[in-house]
Amino acid sequence: MTDRFYEAVYSEELSQERGDIRFIIINPDTGEILDDANGWGYRSARNAYRRFGYTQSSSQKDKKKKILEVRLERARNFYRANKDLYEALINARSFLPDLYTKLNDDESETLSIHNVDNKVKEKFSVKVVKRLLVEYGFLDWIPFSPEDVYEAYLKYE
Repeated sequence: MTDRFYEAVYSEELSQERGDIRFIIINPDTGEILDDANGWGYRSARNAYRRFGYTQSSSQKDKKKKILEVRLERARNFYRANKDLYEALINARSFLPDLYTKLNDDESETLSIHNVDNKVKEKFSVKVVKRLLVEYGFLDWIPFSPEDVYEAYLKYE
């Protein structure tokens, strides 16, 4: 068993086919070919490692991006399913401190004006979202972070 799950090895078959030295990437434990440059092989072990490492890091970034996307969607679905929290997020983000949005049962919105003289309007931030999650009793059991809710709200609303 090796530390790395892939290894660049000399390919006799491709070297004979191409007329020069060629390398491929294999799984050293199973012998499975992981990358052979679409049947061409690589001219050096270094090039094989470089290219395979690059494709692996790109796929890792794609996986992380997809995981983040799923978390944000779950956060969005959560706050939309909890009407009071959704209203609070809308009102926390509102630009006008005296404007209040109420969500109706038919998913329409009603706007009303409140006198909020001498009240300081906090800038919409992760801190505000966290405070709202605590206020509504969600913070201790939701399967995502306040940052996820904040990012989802900024992205989708």
